[in-house]
Amino acid sequence: MITVFTPTYNRKELLKRCYDSLLKQTNTNFIWLIVDDGSTDGTEDYINSIKIKSPFKIEYFYQPNGGKHRAHNKGVKMCHTEFFLILDSDDMLTKNCIERLNFYLKKIENEDFCSGIIGYRGDINTKKNIGKKLPKIAYATGIELYQKYNFDGDTLRLYKTNVLKENLFPEIAGENFISENVVFDKIDQKYKMYIIHDILYLCEYQQDGYSKNINKVRYNNPIGYALSLKSSAETAVKINKKINYTILYILWCQNLKIPGLNKYKYKSLYLILYPVAEIFNLIKFPKFFYDNLKEGEESGK
Repeated sequence: MITVFTPTYNRKELLKRCYDSLLKQTNTNFIWLIVDDGSTDGTEDYINSIKIKSPFKIEYFYQPNGGKHRAHNKGVKMCHTEFFLILDSDDMLTKNCIERLNFYLKKIENEDFCSGIIGYRGDINTKKNIGKKLPKIAYATGIELYQKYNFDGDTLRLYKTNVLKENLFPEIAGENFISENVVFDKIDQKYKMYIIHDILYLCEYQQDGYSKNINKVRYNNPIGYALSLKSSAETAVKINKKINYTILYILWCQNLKIPGLNKYKYKSLYLILYPVAEIFNLIKFPKFFYDNLKEGEESGK
C-alpha cells in the first residue's frame, strides 16, 4: 500500500488543488499523510473538514516550524505502509497515478537492490515532461541518471518506506533546510531505482518556494548547504564534476568558516585542491560563487 506524503507550510489554498487531484484517483486505496510544519493559515481546520468525507484515509500531524526536511523525517517515522510517495503541497497527481504505480510496484516489491520508482514530473499547464527524456533502461540510480545519462529535469520519487527509515535527514540546530540530495545520494550508494516513463506527477514553482529563493536559503542554512556540496562531490561520477564540487565545498567552508577536511571522504583530493581554492579565493573566481556570496551577505548572513 502507498502512503502519499505531503509536507506543508501555509499552503492551505494550494492543498485544495492537491486534494482534488487525489479525489480523482482511479484507485483510492492509499493513505494521504500530511505533516504541517507550523502553518498559521488554518491548514488544520481545512484538513479536519475534509477528513470526514474523504474516500481515502487522511492522517495529519502538526509540528512547530522546522523545515521541510524535519517534516519529511516526521512523515517517514509515522508511515506504516510499505511505500512512500512524495507529493509537494503545490503539486498534483494525474488521475491514474496510484493505479499505475501499483502496477509497477509488482515488478519491484521483491527486488532487494531496488529502493523504489523514479519517473517524470510534468508541467501542470502543458502536461509535458519537464526537461530531457529518461533513458530506455530498467534500473539506475538518480546519480547515474543525471551524470552518466545526462538527464535534466525534476522527478517523481516513490521509495520503499524501510529504505527511508534507514536514511533520515540530519537535523541541524538553527537551520531549517537541507537539500534532498543529501538523503537521495546516500540511498543511491546502496540501491537502484526502477525507471518509468509515464507522466504521473504535475508541478509548478511558487514565488515563495525554495527553488525561487535558493541563494538566500543556502546562506541561512550554511551547514546544510555544506552537506549538500559534500555529498555532490563525494558521489560525482565524472572527474570534472568531482573536482568542481570539491572546490566549491572548500570555498564554501572557507568563507563560512565551517570545518571541511575532517568530514570529507576523499581527503587526498581535498588537500590537492585546497591550494586551487585558495587561489580562487584571492582572485574571486569562479564569478558565480562570489556573486552568490555577495547576495547571501546582503540577505543577512
